[in-house]
Amino acid sequence: MRPLQRFERRLEGIVSGVFARAFKGDVEPIELAAALKREIDNTARILSRDRRLVPNHFTIELGPGDFERLNAYGRTLNHELANELRDHADIQRYTFSGPIEIELTQQDDLPTGKFRVVSATVGSPQRRSQPYPQEPYVPPNDGPVLSTPASPPPPQQQQPRRGHPQVMLEVNGRRRPVNPPGVVLGRGTDADIQINDPGVSRRHAEIRLMPEGPGGIRVVLVDLGSTNGTLVNGRRTTEAELVDGSTVRIGNTTMTLRLADEPMAQPPSSGW
Repeated sequence: MRPLQRFERRLEGIVSGVFARAFKGDVEPIELAAALKREIDNTARILSRDRRLVPNHFTIELGPGDFERLNAYGRTLNHELANELRDHADIQRYTFSGPIEIELTQQDDLPTGKFRVVSATVGSPQRRSQPYPQEPYVPPNDGPVLSTPASPPPPQQQQPRRGHPQVMLEVNGRRRPVNPPGVVLGRGTDADIQINDPGVSRRHAEIRLMPEGPGGIRVVLVDLGSTNGTLVNGRRTTEAELVDGSTVRIGNTTMTLRLADEPMAQPPSSGW
């Protein structure tokens, strides 16, 4: 069974067939899922050799009739659409800049059965009004990013940013550095930090580092649709912000996040 067919059946099951009856002849959830996937495919930007950055905030513009009907199931619909995007991103090796947000809006100029998708790359939900510029990603330790420099920056400006702590992940008594933009945890050989644990999925979770203000950084853990789930500080979660001392449990393996005072080192050019 194709992924979109699985998505449609799963969504219909959640609301006891309400979607199957209500959406006939109008905009259907399966159409929204396909459009969101096309949107991230068309807007993906290169992060590294095998990763691409994609938008995480999506506005779905609907005509009055479709909006009134779909908005009644907004929370359930949004949750399933976000899960579809995570699954697609996992397969395509996409990286979201922050939590996935999907918003339905009404546009009077759209007829029934028509819709538009508008996307943006946003650092955090609190900073929607300040989306990252749509340019190739530059890791924080490569120096400040100047949108329109009048002249080449002096050599001292090319040093790693001061104040960014070194992020370390303590796994089985061994500390491993976590450099921008982040690392994938999993049992597979393509994971950045490979964990030999039968309870861990091939690509289980991702730790993402996101710049926040001068000298600041946010550390966010995102579950990549793993089979057995992820626990942060003993609580099951799909996405959570980590701080110094936070514990992450995947399968039978428990890890601890550590923030050192030293500035971040230059990310290695090869794997771990």
